[in-house]
Parts: sequence; structure tokens; C-alpha cells
Amino acid sequence: MKKGEPLKPMLQKIDEDSKLKKDAIVNLKSFEVSQGVNSFPDLNFGKVESGTLNDYALGQLCRKLDISSGYIRQCVPFKEVVNYNLNHWISKTKERNLMVRQSGETVRAILSDRYKRLDNDIVAHHTLNKMMDMKAEIKFAEYTGDQLNITAVTPKLKGEVKEGDEVQGGITITNCEVGTQSLLIQPFIYRLVCTNGMVAPRYLNKFYAKHVGKVLINLEEDTQAIKIIDKMQKQLELVNNPELFQENLQKLKDATEIKTTSHDIVKILKHHKVSDYEKAEIYAKLNHNISDPFFTTDKYTFANAITNIANSDDMSNERTRYLQELGGLIIFAHNPMQIRI
Repeated sequence: MKKGEPLKPMLQKIDEDSKLKKDAIVNLKSFEVSQGVNSFPDLNFGKVESGTLNDYALGQLCRKLDISSGYIRQCVPFKEVVNYNLNHWISKTKERNLMVRQSGETVRAILSDRYKRLDNDIVAHHTLNKMMDMKAEIKFAEYTGDQLNITAVTPKLKGEVKEGDEVQGGITITNCEVGTQSLLIQPFIYRLVCTNGMVAPRYLNKFYAKHVGKVLINLEEDTQAIKIIDKMQKQLELVNNPELFQENLQKLKDATEIKTTSHDIVKILKHHKVSDYEKAEIYAKLNHNISDPFFTTDKYTFANAITNIANSDDMSNERTRYLQELGGLIIFAHNPMQIRI
């Protein structure tokens, strides 16, 4: 399994970044786009507030204005064209309040005024404090400025799928501050023999806190995140429950007895958009070639072939996570073809 970032510097970076972040509730009609020093335009709002849109926030602004983000991005080198188009559609769009999220002088997100802020400094510190109480061992940590991923295993959750094949149970936490995903706490399975990591599907024993709350007018009175903390910590205790781990362990054992054919494998990998290169690597882990006409294996072996290639240092952390979730889907879903990650 990939190591990710050292924990202490990551927490320091989260704390430093939190000091630079600021939010405002702004009427869309007060927006004005102007030429920035950089490639992307500046967004001016209110009397003195402004910041340079990043690519993601530019796409969000286009969606709020119901215009093509692809077209606007192609026009970015031509600043006057971008400014004219955006300001034109701001003037034509219905009045409403939006949340503008900034980091320093960068506008990083434009969201609904119902966006519930569950920021990474709150999530990281409260979950890690709880994990330390549980004597958890951190296996992976990543912070990108907007997104957070922490994965850990706990000492009391251990068992054998079959003789000599021990797994350890744990917890994986993901969060995002700019609207790409909810706060998620899910069970995690760590295979000791090959250090594979597997994430249980999102519908299974998960804590799912959407970033949608009440309409915000005064951000200083926003206490919604505080109300989530207690629920979040209770979910950590639930995922650390030995009974839940034994249920998941039994599903792993059952998967060793369930056969799957090469025909099924082809359909599943195509359905979940596994690349040709990844497909070849998965087949190699199964001791087969893509050209082999027909073979059978079991679901447990198939799932571990997928999660094993996710260990590659050449793979992005986002793709690693996807393949870990796909491995979990193979094990825990009745029909992996009916669900998308």
C-alpha cells in the first residue's frame, strides 16, 4: 500500500492553510470579472473583495451561470473574450446568494449558500484524536489543500481469511472543502501478506455527511460543523466494532468460495472503466493473459488482483483509491455491475 504523506507535516500544512482560508456570502449580481495578472480572470465582488479564479472555481461559476465551461476554458488565453462572456451572463442570470471560498488571493470554490462547511482542519484533528484513543496505526494520509484522506488500521481488528492470509480492519476518512464529495467514513480492510488495501462500498456501514445544510446569511453564526463532530466520532467507534469486522471478514471468506469467470471479469472491468494497461496488470496478477480464451478464479483472488495494482507508486492517489473501492465492490456487492463507484 502507498505510504502517502508524513502525518506531522501534513497537520502543520492543514493548520497553516486554515489561516489563509476565508468565506463570504455574496449576491451573484455583485460579481464582476476582470483581467487578472495570471491566466485566469479575477472575480470582484462586494466593495473591496476580489480574488483570482482557479480552474475548478471557474467551472463552478460557469455552471451557476448555466454556460459551457469547456468553451470558457478554451477562451482563457483570450482574456477579453472570457471577461465579456462571464459578465454578460452574470447580468442575465437570476439574482441569488452564493458562497465564495478563498485561500489567500485565490477563489477556490463558488457554491450554494446552503453549503455546509466541514473543513479539513476540524475533520483531521477530531478524527485523529479519536484514532489515537483507539491506538490506530495510520497507513495512508494525503492532503491536497482542498481534499483530505486518512486511512488507519486498529490492533483489535484482525483475522484470517484462510490459513496464513491475515487481514486487519480499519477506517478510511475522506473529505473535500470545495464541493466534489461529502465527508465519508468507511470500513477499510488491510491484507498483511501483500499490504493491499480495500475500501468497503459507500453504502455499507458508512457515515455520509453531505455538505448541504441551512441557508446561510451570517457565516459567523454558522455552527453546523460542530453538530457533526459528535456523530463523526460515534461512527469511528462503530467502524471499530469487532462484530462489524467479523461480518466483513466472513464476506471475505465467502468470496474465496464464489467462482467468477473470465467472461464476467471482462464485463466488470469494462463497466468500471479500467484501462487497458490496468487490465493487463490485473490479468498478470491472476497468472493469465488478456488473450486467454476462458478461465475461472474466485472473487477474493480477483478483488486482490485489482487492489494489488493500486500499490504502484506510478499511480495517482485518486486512481489508487478508485481501485481500492472497486476491489471492495467485488467482495461486498451482490452484483458489481449494478453499482458505480
